[in-house]
Amino acid sequence: MPVMFTVQSTIRQIPEGTTANNQEMNKRVIKALQESGIDCLPNERFSLDVELFPENREHSSVPATALFERPELKEGKRRVEDPGDSFFRYFLDGSQRSWRAIEANIKGHYLPFCAGQVGVAVIERDDDGRFSPVRELTTVRNVLAVPDLIGKDEIPDIARKINAELAESQHFTIVRYKYTSKEDKDPGDLGRAMIIDEMQREELRTIRRMIQKNLIGDRAMLAKDGGLQYRKDKLDKELNPSKDDIVQLRNVIGLAKTFKPELTLGKGRGRQSLGNLTKSLQWKERTTVIRPPDNRDAAYGWWYLRLRPTDRMYSPLQGIVKIEVFATGEEKDDGIRQERADTLSSYVLAERNVTPYKADARWATHVYPIYLTETYLRSSFLSHTRFKSLIF
Repeated sequence: MPVMFTVQSTIRQIPEGTTANNQEMNKRVIKALQESGIDCLPNERFSLDVELFPENREHSSVPATALFERPELKEGKRRVEDPGDSFFRYFLDGSQRSWRAIEANIKGHYLPFCAGQVGVAVIERDDDGRFSPVRELTTVRNVLAVPDLIGKDEIPDIARKINAELAESQHFTIVRYKYTSKEDKDPGDLGRAMIIDEMQREELRTIRRMIQKNLIGDRAMLAKDGGLQYRKDKLDKELNPSKDDIVQLRNVIGLAKTFKPELTLGKGRGRQSLGNLTKSLQWKERTTVIRPPDNRDAAYGWWYLRLRPTDRMYSPLQGIVKIEVFATGEEKDDGIRQERADTLSSYVLAERNVTPYKADARWATHVYPIYLTETYLRSSFLSHTRFKSLIF
């Protein structure tokens, strides 16, 4: 049966008794900040297109002791059987847009305020292969990142003034960034990092809500766009792998579309780059499972799988996905069981078609249900023009 997808874009309702023109006359964020005694001006460029920090990427190296598969995969790679079945039922995507929106003079420092939208959406595939959004698990909200020269005790009053005349769906969450935390970084990068942090926390909260609702199981697995390697303090607060339902957590995987081929595995004579390891993968082959060096309380394992035939790719590294899982129980000490890695890899292979070919430049490492989830979520965001009108 062909896969069907039914979804409606989120429509932001105008409150009763309020006209569109009245909404446009609402107090802008910049006006509320000025009323709070902050000397600020709009940033006419109104964009923030920067690289993520290294801590939001993969580790720069993985020590030799990080091999994490039981039994040990001596060849370093393994072919995966492809029966064509998949037990993924839910697909989760988190997304964000951010802008360097306002420049402010605070205590002799000229610093940016970064504004953005963060969102998380979940789509479910039913037994007939039809996709539909799980609306109670879809969240879109506005975030304003301000420098920590603004006191923590000042934030509630500023938030109250900003949100007073906005529809509830357009309220801003205010977070503070440490403008001195990285002297070699532009403060705008630091502000954007906090917006990304809010998105990641929302992803974890959504997974926890799914666990609390007992939605995830052996035949109702969750595939999340991106990795599972969240910072430990964030993970402990929003999702606790040592206390949450172990069975459900075992059935959550992260699918990352990109990785850094210059990363190193091992040391000494056994050292090799990740690019050399993965480029030799043939179609339907995976690497051995690896773990991060600080793998104590929140244990992870990950591996790489070639999703597409090499003769149809323009690069030897195209068409390779990174699969991440939580290690639970004995796996924390012994490593991910080989049959588990093989089974999950076969499920991912089963999702390789249909592809978003030409619709997305990342099609070779995209699984279509996550592409649909991402498309649905982004359609729920305010347009650039509408969001800008909230700021100034």
